[in-house]
Amino acid sequence: GFTYSSGGGDFTAIMKYDARAGRMFREDRKQDSGGTWIKDSVDVTSVFKAVFDFDNIEVGYINFPQGGAPDFCMVALGDQYPQRPSQTHNQGVRFMLKLSKDAAGDGAPIRELAGTSAVFRMGIDELHNAYEAGKAANAGKLPIVALKTTLPVTSGQGTKKSTNYQPVFEIVGWAARPEDLVFVPKARTVQTAQAQPAAAAAPATGSTPVGAPAAKQAAMADSDFG
Repeated sequence: GFTYSSGGGDFTAIMKYDARAGRMFREDRKQDSGGTWIKDSVDVTSVFKAVFDFDNIEVGYINFPQGGAPDFCMVALGDQYPQRPSQTHNQGVRFMLKLSKDAAGDGAPIRELAGTSAVFRMGIDELHNAYEAGKAANAGKLPIVALKTTLPVTSGQGTKKSTNYQPVFEIVGWAARPEDLVFVPKARTVQTAQAQPAAAAAPATGSTPVGAPAAKQAAMADSDFG
C-alpha cells in the first residue's frame, strides 16, 4: 500500500520511517518467482543519509489505509491549511529526497518520505527549524541529513501505554540541488481553509535519548549523491 502511481503511470519510490521501531526503511519493488510485483522493505537506518528537498515540503492530511493506496490532502508549507477530509485522515508531512549511494544501494535514489505519527512530525519540525536557521548561509543549496539517534516517547497508561520513537535528524552538510531531484506537484484536494496547526503537539511525558545505529556524522561530498 505504500507504492502508488502519482497519475502519470510512473511509480514513486518510497521511504518509510517506522515510529514504533525507530527504524528507517527503503521500500523497494521486486518480482517474486511467479513474476508478481511485491514490496521489499530494506532497513537502511545505520547508513541513512539523504538530500532533503525542504524547499518543497508539504503539510496537510494523509490516510494510510490497510492494504490500500494512501490518500493525500496537502498544501505547500506556509499556505492555508486544508480541511480534514475524514476521521481516518491524520495530520502529516510529505517531501522528496535523494538517498546517498550507500543508502540507495541497488534501489532508486529519488524517494518520497511521508508520515503522520506525532513523533515523526516532531522530528521533522525540529529538523526544519535547523534548515531555516542555516539556509541563508547556504543559498541555493539543500540540507544533507542523517538520522543521528531516536528518542523514546511514552504515552497512555496501563493497557493503553505505548512507546514510539522520535527521530533525531541532523544536518551534516549542504549540497546543490541534484539534477534528478525534481519536485513535481501532485493533485491536491484542498477544501475549506483553516488555521495551520503546529507540526506536532508535545507529548505529555518526557523523552530520554537512546542510541540508534549511528549514521556517519561527517558532511558528504556531492559525489555521494551522484
